[in-house]
Amino acid sequence: MKISMTFSSIGLILCVLLFLVDNGGSLLQENSNVHRHRARNPFILSEPLRLVKTEAGTVEIISGEQEDLLQVHQIGLNFVTLEPQALLLPQYIDTSCVLYVQQGKVRLGWVRDDGLSQQDMETGDVMIIPGGNVFYLFNTDVAQRLRIFGLFDTSESLDKRGRFQSFYVAGGFDPPTVLSGFDSDVLAAALKVSREEVTEILSAQSKGPIVYTTRRQSEMMSRSLSSWSWMNIVRDYVPNMFQKAADYRPYNLLKKHRGFRNKNGWTIAVDGKEYRPLKKADAGVFAVSLKPGAVLAPHWNPRATEIAVVTNGTGTIQISYPNGSSALDQRVDVGTIFVVPRYYPMCQIASRDGPFEFVGFSTSSRPNQPQFLAGATSVLRALDDDTLAVAFDVPSDRLRTILDGQEDAVILPGFTEEPRAASKKFMLVQF
Repeated sequence: MKISMTFSSIGLILCVLLFLVDNGGSLLQENSNVHRHRARNPFILSEPLRLVKTEAGTVEIISGEQEDLLQVHQIGLNFVTLEPQALLLPQYIDTSCVLYVQQGKVRLGWVRDDGLSQQDMETGDVMIIPGGNVFYLFNTDVAQRLRIFGLFDTSESLDKRGRFQSFYVAGGFDPPTVLSGFDSDVLAAALKVSREEVTEILSAQSKGPIVYTTRRQSEMMSRSLSSWSWMNIVRDYVPNMFQKAADYRPYNLLKKHRGFRNKNGWTIAVDGKEYRPLKKADAGVFAVSLKPGAVLAPHWNPRATEIAVVTNGTGTIQISYPNGSSALDQRVDVGTIFVVPRYYPMCQIASRDGPFEFVGFSTSSRPNQPQFLAGATSVLRALDDDTLAVAFDVPSDRLRTILDGQEDAVILPGFTEEPRAASKKFMLVQF
């Protein structure tokens, strides 16, 4: 079918387009990723890219190559899953990484300047792995799967796609080790062995970067801390003698005294002041637990972007654009990963049928100092009546009646009915 258009029709279309560009600038803001994320909202992160998969576990990442909001901050996320008694082979990576044990028990072994350090970690533990330090992860539990959630600094990596690179120092055929990049004669001379012996150790492993251990191997690995010298033990348990002792031990977020708690839930956070390694990584870690129907009051973070994963229950995430339009209004459940940029107002609402919990990272090691828009600590209560009356164009006495009605702070009482569900469906990440 042939279609013809008059000059007047074309002129009308151009006028409409100019109007949209001139008056709908927020559309560009709200859809900054439209060329890459047409099927979903950019504040709900895309499905992780799987880097490693064996019978014994997986390693997955979300990088700046996939997400503009991560690329801006030069950060990425990684997710490690190890089956019971599985080992992630010794390696180093080209970036520093903050690890959070989301579920299970793990032994982290890593080589420091003075030798091997082994740390047993559990759910809630936070630990920093410096770039270039050899480490391994071993799931010490005989029944429970291990899940680790991590934040890495992509500015350190040479991979321009915003990923980290693993350099395996032990392995063989699969994974190949960095030793395989050298001539066998050179290795034979360096190790003072024959070429045949070099071939023997570099061709045996073929099960991939994550392997199961035998019962005997797991028993030996679970109980052996023989590489610790007495000086290691003294240093780690007498921190006043060695100021850096705490840098080599995990920090348990969930055992920390709650930062805020009331009848509606609690929040907790650790920053670089409390756990010094976070200062080097310029990152923080936090967790939030909301009781059924409770609301984490509308607020913004003036110091950091937040990236979080839902660990329990279902709820609703709402985010506002600077122009007052809705950036996100989405029901989420366990495994959903969401990001809230610095300064963007947000609130989280638990469903009425159960608690809603999430844990995540912030992009600053300083205390976040959130600014609230509702509740007893609202910034609106701090402003003077005359200014507010002019700004809202509402009489000051009426305005105060509205703004001062909520007696609770930070985490507010629940809804009498479920909040309105979002009209659009977005792709959600399940982890």
